[in-house]
Amino acid sequence: MPVQLTTALRVVGTSLFALAVLGGILAAYVTGYQFIHTEKHYLSFGLYGAILGLHLLIQSLFAFLEHRRMRRAGRPLKLASPSRRSVALCIAAYQEDPDYLRKCLRSAQRIAFPDLKVVMVVDGNRQEDAYMLDIFHEVLGGTEQAGFFVWRSNFHEAGEGETEASLQEGMDRVRDVVRTSTFSCIMQKWGGKREVMYTAFKALGDSVDYIQVCDSDTVLDPACTIEMLRVLEEDPQVGGVGGDVQPSGKGMAVEDDQVQAAQGRAAEAWSIHHCNSSREQ
Repeated sequence: MPVQLTTALRVVGTSLFALAVLGGILAAYVTGYQFIHTEKHYLSFGLYGAILGLHLLIQSLFAFLEHRRMRRAGRPLKLASPSRRSVALCIAAYQEDPDYLRKCLRSAQRIAFPDLKVVMVVDGNRQEDAYMLDIFHEVLGGTEQAGFFVWRSNFHEAGEGETEASLQEGMDRVRDVVRTSTFSCIMQKWGGKREVMYTAFKALGDSVDYIQVCDSDTVLDPACTIEMLRVLEEDPQVGGVGGDVQPSGKGMAVEDDQVQAAQGRAAEAWSIHHCNSSREQ
């Protein structure tokens, strides 16, 4: 059966089911029919409650079946091309809590994807930002695979004392460090998160097939890269994939501002298909 027809049937079926549930709930509420109740109606169970309970059970069943289908479809991973896809994980860091940053980098180190390139760009190059470079060395440094560069400028603003020649030399150095290192850290002149992401994208250029990004307070699941890549490879119409971002302390009560912060991070945890034209603009 064609994919478009299957999708259309699922949309129609879901819509009819929703209308049926809504109609049943309204009818039960209007009639007020009760199956059992206490003498003074302190406790009762009626048609309204039965429909709500049935709706919850059906939703749970469909969610379970869909989850099982997705897990079965995910094994084994079959890429569209026999050649191995290359991925770079770009981490945006700005005055991050040291413990959060360590957890982020350690989780990146545990990602189960061959030859994953990790690029951390620090939004700031002052002495007070140097602790983030120290943490990078602590977790990912100490090998020939790691490289770093402290840049006085960024791609859109020259730092103090920079000449045109030294600015170009800095740009070339950033590209060289990012492209030749498995783990790289670039500290640059403050310019905001957009500037941080631009540096990572610009330095990588066309050296990788996909780019995955996250903030420096994110703990990544070891399977996150391969799962998002799976979705991108299976459907050519998909250009970006977002992860399931959850606040820390799962199962604990959280305040509204924490929920809003988690929702904001969810919008930032995304993976985009490499596009040469957008990087060269």
